[in-house]
Amino acid sequence: MASTFSLSGSLRVSPIWVEPLDASTVTDATSALISFALENGTASGQANAYWRDLVSVSATSTTTINLTALPMNVFGTAGTLDMDRQKLLLIRNRSTTIGLTVALGTSVTAALNAGGVVLASSTAAGWSETSLTLTNAGASAVSVEVYLVGVKA
Repeated sequence: MASTFSLSGSLRVSPIWVEPLDASTVTDATSALISFALENGTASGQANAYWRDLVSVSATSTTTINLTALPMNVFGTAGTLDMDRQKLLLIRNRSTTIGLTVALGTSVTAALNAGGVVLASSTAAGWSETSLTLTNAGASAVSVEVYLVGVKA
């Protein structure tokens, strides 16, 4: 039996404003909910590959992750994953003091402050990049969580 893949998630932002007045307090709130789902496959709205790793980037250096040979271990078998198209990228800078620059080829570029998170998605077509670059300009190493979802080559 062949294995299948599916992914669902949501991002919820709920800001609340409170304004104390002389005799009362006025509260205003709103929320935004962005949901997404990717079913098993290779077409628009589909994916069949997932990769996660905790990456250490040395002080004042760059780490490049080859997306055509991602190391993996699934169901007790080690190998590599060739991710031809990327549909979702989530990066979390676990450092409390150091910023980081993230570049998914030329498709996505972001600067993450300490503790920062970037989420980028292109769930229809995806991006066809071959590398993910993490640049640390700080004077100490930084720990980075990397999550990629996409389509296998």
